[in-house]
Amino acid sequence: MTESQSTFTFKKVHFNAADGVLSLNYRDSRFGDFQEQFIFPESLLQQAWLADEQRNAWLLAVNHAVQQVFWMAGVSYYKTHLAKTIEFDQTKPSTIEAQWLTDSWQAGLAELAHENNLGWLSYIQFPSQDHKPNTEKVLSLPPRTLVPIGGGKDSLVSIERLRQAGEDITLLQVGSAELIEQVAQATELPMLQIRRRVDQRLSLLTEQGAFNGHVPITAINSTVAVLTALLGGFDSVAFSNERSADVGNLQAANGQWVNHQYSKSWAFEQQYRKVLAFSMGQAVDYFSLLRPYSELAIVKQFSEYPQYFEVFSSCNRNFHLSGSKNQNNRWCGVCPKCAFVFVTLAPFVSREQLLAIFGHDLLADKQLSDLFLALFGLEGDKPFECVGEALEMRAALWLLKQHPDWQDQGSLAHWLQQMPPVNQADSDALWARQEPYYLPNKRHFSEAHW
Repeated sequence: MTESQSTFTFKKVHFNAADGVLSLNYRDSRFGDFQEQFIFPESLLQQAWLADEQRNAWLLAVNHAVQQVFWMAGVSYYKTHLAKTIEFDQTKPSTIEAQWLTDSWQAGLAELAHENNLGWLSYIQFPSQDHKPNTEKVLSLPPRTLVPIGGGKDSLVSIERLRQAGEDITLLQVGSAELIEQVAQATELPMLQIRRRVDQRLSLLTEQGAFNGHVPITAINSTVAVLTALLGGFDSVAFSNERSADVGNLQAANGQWVNHQYSKSWAFEQQYRKVLAFSMGQAVDYFSLLRPYSELAIVKQFSEYPQYFEVFSSCNRNFHLSGSKNQNNRWCGVCPKCAFVFVTLAPFVSREQLLAIFGHDLLADKQLSDLFLALFGLEGDKPFECVGEALEMRAALWLLKQHPDWQDQGSLAHWLQQMPPVNQADSDALWARQEPYYLPNKRHFSEAHW
């Protein structure tokens, strides 16, 4: 088979309602068959809350949600070969779903393509078939909110804001990272854990020439969250994606932005909301609670929750398929996320608290000089990580200049000498609540000051 004939096939999907196992089966023309599974807890399989008159509408919605998990999760296996053609043994997506998948895969794999000098993967095109929009009676789910938690500051801010508003909250963990479980325990809220079994062959194929790199994991987790909400009876899924997720890392040759955080972006959120409205009458309200805010504003709010300082972490070395790579600390102290959170949190906590979290003064670490130059927007591109804008980093540094604990710190003085000042208009914009964003029309949301 020539490369132009290479194919990736969606073979079959099966959800076993008796044991909660969702099996996803794919085939790549070069690397063969793959199977991934998601295991949903027994507590989600009872549906005691579901009225008989809603069961048909619910079953239809669940079927659509299962298909959407199947289609989106396939990107983890498609990336091994980046086949030219996508095929389906069973149901094809509707036109609106196919466009969502096409856009999400092209943008979500743009980083991998850039790092392998492949250009923009415009040949990724999902075929579709005609589907009618869901005109069934709108499925009415219990007024409860499912909050995906990743162990970092953002989801904890969402949790506390929803708690303050009196919302009925349950946390969601996709995977089995121990750190996330510990952070969830600190919230003292109930949590649902969806276990994920990635095909074991995936980690072995790099030696055989397979591509390896970033995939739009938040897009996958979004589809899993919506399915979980349908199974468990939640009318809302509240992610914690901030507005800086819209800011790309660099531009590809065709002018498109390569954005590590595309599946956290407003563009993805809006497109997925349209898909949900078309396929299931938007029975589940999918949105990001923190969309109106800058990272800096979110970090400032997080600083008001010191009960989480000892347990939270945004460092991705905690979240490898083989387990955490951080042996003695929750923060590796050398990655872009550690550096970004260190600087943006520093103005709002004592120096003692900051060093207790990170172990040492990252600004004084000469090994991180190039990383900070990129994060401050002085040299190089924005790192391929879930970090905020250079303006936020600069503004945090100027705020730190006023912090009593940092007056005599040479590390701060060193970076301030290189930093252009932040004008008042830019500073004001960082603290403003900006549109566009979406919040559900629910009593708790409308009454709360977001």
